[in-house]
Formats: sequence, C-alpha cells, structure tokens
Amino acid sequence: MLNIKKQFIEFNLFLFIAYIASLGYVFFTSKNILIMVYIHILSVIVFSMIKFRREFFYILFSPLIALLSVINEFQVRRYLRNFNLNKPKEVVVVLGHSDWSKLEAWIKPNFSVYELKILVKYLKKRNIDFSFFDKANIEEINKIMADKKVKEVYFYGHGDSHVFQLCTDDYLYYCDFNDKKFKKDFIHQIHCGTKHGKSLIDYVVPEKNKDKCFLIRKPINGFFIEKYFKKEMKKIKKNE
Repeated sequence: MLNIKKQFIEFNLFLFIAYIASLGYVFFTSKNILIMVYIHILSVIVFSMIKFRREFFYILFSPLIALLSVINEFQVRRYLRNFNLNKPKEVVVVLGHSDWSKLEAWIKPNFSVYELKILVKYLKKRNIDFSFFDKANIEEINKIMADKKVKEVYFYGHGDSHVFQLCTDDYLYYCDFNDKKFKKDFIHQIHCGTKHGKSLIDYVVPEKNKDKCFLIRKPINGFFIEKYFKKEMKKIKKNE
C-alpha cells in the first residue's frame, strides 16, 4: 500500500488527477478516443509553452534551428576575422562557443552574427580598442581577469547571474573571481540573469561603476540585447 498519511500531498497532484478525470469525461461523453487524444496533445503543447517557454520552441523548431545554427557559425567565423582575436586589449569580449558534438550546440545558438555586428558598431562608436576571445578556456579567462591592462570585459552568450556558459558543457562560475587581483572597471554580462545569486559585477566592479554595467536579472533574448545597444548608441550620438 502507498504510505501517504503522514506526507503532504502536492496541489499539483490534485490538478493532475482532475486533468485525468476530465480526459475520462471527454472520452465517455464523446465516445471518441481521437477527440480525447487531440485535447491531450493540445493541452501538453499549451502547458509546455507556459512551463518551458524558450526550451519548448528550441525543440519544436529544432530542425530549422540546427540548419540556421550551422550557417550562423560560418558567418560568425568569417566576420571575426576582421578583428583582433585572443589578444588582451583595453576591452575584451568573451564569446560563448559551441561543442558541436553536443545536441545543445545545434539547437541553442549562443548569439547571431547580426547581434555581434550591433555590439561591434557600439564599441566602435565609443572609440575604444577591443578584441574578441572566441574560444577561451577557464585558464585564459583567469589571465584576462588578472590583466591590469584589461579594464572592461563583456561575457556574451548563455548563463545566469552567477554562471557563464563558456562552452556547451563548460561553465564559468563568477564566484571564482572573488579576489582583489581580479578587479575591473566594468563588467557586462550579456546573457540571461536570475533574481538570486551574486553576479561577477558584484565581485569585481567598484560600487560607483556598477550601475553602468549590463546585468539583467531575468531571461532575455537577442531582440532585447539589440534594442539595448541601439539605445546606448543613440545616447553616444546625442552627446557628440
């Protein structure tokens, strides 16, 4: 027998039982199992859209995304040839990269080449010397963060407030830089954020500069990022 007397029964369990009962009601009143199956499939799709959001669409459109991801990767590689790569500059942009032996790399691209062009346009507007690190490992990030010549670092790809996805299965934990030797003027976490957890900005940026850093404590997408940089470029143009 199931021992549930002393355990709290989740409200979700009641909802699930009610859902099963409603499917049963549809079947017995309609006498058509296909109607019940269609309602179930539609319910699963709606539930998945609400519960899993972006991940659901990644799976739904995975064949198209996989094709576009490969095309985008070639475009990004070709575009990056125009800039300093893997050389410490005043401003460094660390790009999340993909391990193409993993499924996630095919259905969850880090960024589009168009988003990258918007970032470059913004950096050029500021007239600063910058470089890209497109396939950095953790050891290289440690060197970048410890380099006093590097004043500003962008982390562009996937992550949350406390973590950056350096590669598909390789994660950079921002708390590892909780040390005075890693101080920076500005840090920009160009990826999703979460309400909780200390950011890299909290660890290495002086208090007076924190409000000038990019950190969004919620899920964001490429459209949000593009809109942000376009807005910043308008500010620069206004002050020229």
